[in-house]
Amino acid sequence: MIDAIQKRLLAEIADLHTVPTGAYNIRANSKMAARNTTANIDIISKSDVSGIDIRIKPGTKKESVHIPVVLSNSGIKETVYNDFYIGEEGDGRAKRILNPVTEAYLEEGSSMEMEMVQIKGVDSTVRTTKAELAANASLIVRERLMTHGSQTAKSIYETYLNGDGASADVVSRSVAREESFQEFSSRITGNAACKGHTECDAIIMDKARVLAIPQLDANNVDAALVHEAAIGKIAGEQLIKLMTLGLTREEAEEQIINGFLK
Repeated sequence: MIDAIQKRLLAEIADLHTVPTGAYNIRANSKMAARNTTANIDIISKSDVSGIDIRIKPGTKKESVHIPVVLSNSGIKETVYNDFYIGEEGDGRAKRILNPVTEAYLEEGSSMEMEMVQIKGVDSTVRTTKAELAANASLIVRERLMTHGSQTAKSIYETYLNGDGASADVVSRSVAREESFQEFSSRITGNAACKGHTECDAIIMDKARVLAIPQLDANNVDAALVHEAAIGKIAGEQLIKLMTLGLTREEAEEQIINGFLK
């Protein structure tokens, strides 16, 4: 199984002609399946927990790192820690760009829970998640996101409920600060007697912008689909209540944000 997965992923990486040559680490069913390093990019397995350290030398240009993870067996539950150490760029204009893609195919009666967390630290990101569910399969997604400065973040969720009894619950909570921009796009397609729910709840601050695009596509009379979207600033009464307890306005905002993103 790992050999087949490895060959397919390597072929997909090779087909990305627009992506410069670089390093990769393929993880399949909780084990390393393949790894490649370059003169400028080193990938090292952690010794204390599951995960890897990706170390990129200063001045590295036009190289990329791919770290795909494949789960094809059931009953797998793990937490993986992947840390990037990126060297300095000469002109100081380098950006941290993260564009992960997740594809999930849930067979009959299966279930999957995903937690997507990004708190600052990334200049530009496009996170794409696609899921197809068979009968009685269930998917739960919880996204937590914070952007600041001039960061941009786009979340794309495409969920297809193809079997009777399939269900999906996709919920995003986010905070946009300063001049950052967020876009949340979630589409649930009901092709059977199913249940689907998608929700975006965002706090907007300063001069930030947030765009929420929840979409529902019902192709079966027994498809029950719901979407919710709420964007707003921190309520003044919440700030006043905390400030009467001795917190500054900034401290009160941080308390509210931390609680919101839990």
